[in-house]
Amino acid sequence: MTSDFSSDPQPDNPFASPTSEVTNPRVTPSSRIGMVCDGGPIDALKVGWDVMVRYFWPFLGYSLVVGFIRIPADNLDNIANAAGEETTAGLWLFSQGYEIFVATPLSMGLVWVFLKAVRHEHFELGDIFGAFSRNYVQAVIAGVVQTILIGVGLLLLIVPGFYLMVKFAFVEYLIVDRKMGAIEAMKESWRMTDGREWNVVGLMVLSILIFIGGLIACIVGVIPAVIWLSASFAVLYHTYCVVDQPEVPEPRSDSDNPFGM
Repeated sequence: MTSDFSSDPQPDNPFASPTSEVTNPRVTPSSRIGMVCDGGPIDALKVGWDVMVRYFWPFLGYSLVVGFIRIPADNLDNIANAAGEETTAGLWLFSQGYEIFVATPLSMGLVWVFLKAVRHEHFELGDIFGAFSRNYVQAVIAGVVQTILIGVGLLLLIVPGFYLMVKFAFVEYLIVDRKMGAIEAMKESWRMTDGREWNVVGLMVLSILIFIGGLIACIVGVIPAVIWLSASFAVLYHTYCVVDQPEVPEPRSDSDNPFGM
């Protein structure tokens, strides 16, 4: 599995941009802003671990808040069954609507928090609602379009769906970070992953193994596992941003960051 930064344009890319050709210099943590890796899955996990250790308690608190707010989308069926009620069509529609209009943008806000931490920028609890204030409509559209495309792809012998998951790995970041439109974010994520697909696949596979390890560790290991993996994906996205856009602006000093060290 390669950790090269080669990013040759793919001529068969249906989301290809006519100006997607990029020369990617190699990056080291000391040469760029924030916390970056060598572009590969193993180093992304190593740097992601450092990010998690540094900001574990705010990450834990914010994740618990997001998890609580997401309950109607994730556990409404279980709650109804526990109360002895059947899952009705109305209940199902409410759960799906809540997922689309509340839970998905909220999850993108949590992604925003992890990214700001990776960049050594100030972050606070209100940032979990970042997608609502920064790019709400596009966050909703992106969530719906991705779900449909990946769902159809999974029905087509699974492989196309998994491939779309890899190519759209950075859509959430682009929606909340660069305030891109849904389709524009999908195109840019496709470009960012060109030539880097195996790195993203590697991180996804390792994520599954780490998550399973968290389940084995008396369930409670799931929470730090999810935090670690979220930080690692944010590191990978930030690294590719730094490589592709050398003009990335300097972040605000983290001297006022209540979670800075």
